[in-house]
Amino acid sequence: MVNLFLKTFRLVGFEKNYEVNFIKGLNFISGPTSTGKTTIFELIDYAFGAKSHKSYIEVGTKCTDVELEFMIKDNLYRIKRTLFKFELPILVELFNEENNSFEILGTFLPNSKEYEKTLSAFLLSKLGLDGVKVSNQNFSFRDLFKYSYLKQTEIDNEDILSEKNWAVYNKQKATFEIIFNFYDQLIGELKSQLNLKQEEFKNETIKLKGIQDFLKHSQVENFESVNKRKMEISIQIDEFTELLNQKKDKIRKESSNSLTQELSEGVIKKREQRNNLLSEMADQEQYIQKLITLSNQYSNDLEKIDAAIMGVREINKYDFKLCPNCLQPISKHKDSAGCSLCANSMENLAEQILVLKSERRSISTKQNELEKHISQSMTLREDLIKKNNFLSKDIAKDERLLDELTDSYVNPYFEEISFINLSLGKLYSENDELDNSLRFIKELNRLSLVLKDKMNELEDLKDQIDSKKEINEKKKVFESLNEKFTEILEKFQFPKLSNAYIDPKQYLPYVRGRKYNDLGSLGAVTLLTVAYYLTILEEASKQCFNANHLNLLMIDTPSKNLGVSAKSSEFQDEEIFEAIIHYFIELDKNMSEEIQVIVINNGYPDFLPEKHLIKEFLSDGTSGLIDNI
Repeated sequence: MVNLFLKTFRLVGFEKNYEVNFIKGLNFISGPTSTGKTTIFELIDYAFGAKSHKSYIEVGTKCTDVELEFMIKDNLYRIKRTLFKFELPILVELFNEENNSFEILGTFLPNSKEYEKTLSAFLLSKLGLDGVKVSNQNFSFRDLFKYSYLKQTEIDNEDILSEKNWAVYNKQKATFEIIFNFYDQLIGELKSQLNLKQEEFKNETIKLKGIQDFLKHSQVENFESVNKRKMEISIQIDEFTELLNQKKDKIRKESSNSLTQELSEGVIKKREQRNNLLSEMADQEQYIQKLITLSNQYSNDLEKIDAAIMGVREINKYDFKLCPNCLQPISKHKDSAGCSLCANSMENLAEQILVLKSERRSISTKQNELEKHISQSMTLREDLIKKNNFLSKDIAKDERLLDELTDSYVNPYFEEISFINLSLGKLYSENDELDNSLRFIKELNRLSLVLKDKMNELEDLKDQIDSKKEINEKKKVFESLNEKFTEILEKFQFPKLSNAYIDPKQYLPYVRGRKYNDLGSLGAVTLLTVAYYLTILEEASKQCFNANHLNLLMIDTPSKNLGVSAKSSEFQDEEIFEAIIHYFIELDKNMSEEIQVIVINNGYPDFLPEKHLIKEFLSDGTSGLIDNI
């Protein structure tokens, strides 16, 4: 069974969403360069907790968030993460089959000193690996995901396990051991985590019972009954409001005369004029601030030019023995006409000063004109303020007169209006209480969902501990790995294949007795790296190893460095790339229920079955990940 199955990748757009739906087994995404293929992988990585993503212009102008729907065990989750705002919390939801909708589980941080609040802790808890330590650091989902995402940069840099960084490399080796279940400390740490999870489950149960008791004592039945009553109240509020407006209309008609009518209409018009003035004043203020900012920029430019002109004159007055920057001795210049610091020729000095002065005059003229314009704009702003003040006083005067005229009217509907207002007050108060009840009911439903999820998590952790009571024998693991590694390279038609293995100390691939990055060919590195990742995927999927791989592999552009783009003649045969695709297809036939492989590439061979081509982008500018990308 697939431990983690990607279901849907989605970019949430301002006007519409952009989706890619995945299937079990082999998925192929094809298209020319710059159509958004790699963006899909990089934003999946971002959704799963990568620190940041690239500054995608097209994505930034049309989209706000990335969503990723995926299965872990039998549960469907959805991650939603805001684009371009890397430190914001990440929303995680769980699909509730009873309501046929996603419900919030919580928000998690991409990184935090409080590990339990991170997305990594959440994901590992669902995989039964939460709380594991590696070299006194928390084991991370990012460490595990590394073996499920083959980036093209790792091939080009010839650094597939980050072995150029000793600390990261050691952690990747430990992750390799955790995947194949021969990491010595794994069982002890899982048992320790089980105790913590049981205590956490107990606390969540107490919370749930507290809300249940509150709702019981408040005599709240259920979501449907509360919602039904809210709808009834809403109808009653609308009816009373309509009746109140009718009474107010009658009062206005009965109390109005030609003078009050004229005053009312005049006040309405003057208020509209004042609103327009306020809007115009705000625009004018914003415009003035922009002009002031530009004037300040001119002042900064003038200061820089003045400093440059003054510096030339002042520095050359002195004969420096020590450099004023580094305090090292400066040898005497043979040419006294040269610069006293660097000895460069100063023949063009006069001409350079003239250019600076000319530039200064130009900027100064612009600034003077700008200052005049700022002054005029400020005068206009003052005029608008005066108009607004005058209009506000005029409106206040008319409103006072209108109040005096209407106050003399005796209201025959006073008792009816008082009764309506009293009834509305009671309805609004009951509605507020029902809103509180709904919040508690929603929280109760959410906690019930969380509790069910944590119960599953506990059971999975117990199963994980029971199944890993005996760790795998390292020697047998590598015997199986090396057999599969050699088999894959043979099917890839690796040239002059001999002595291929994965080293049991370094955990890195070798061929012809040499380490993968000592072969001097990126074509060879590509084939070895793809074979290495596939070997780990396939062997970890065998039940006999009871491994901890995600059973997912994303491969970025396997055709690069092969065929016509290969520099080494050994790897220029197109049949090698076709052999890789044939292997992917064969793998799907044999293991589509156990694994998920997603490949992006610039094109695909004709023999690729159509069902595996889940997305094809074109170079016509209308069919990319984002429209008109």
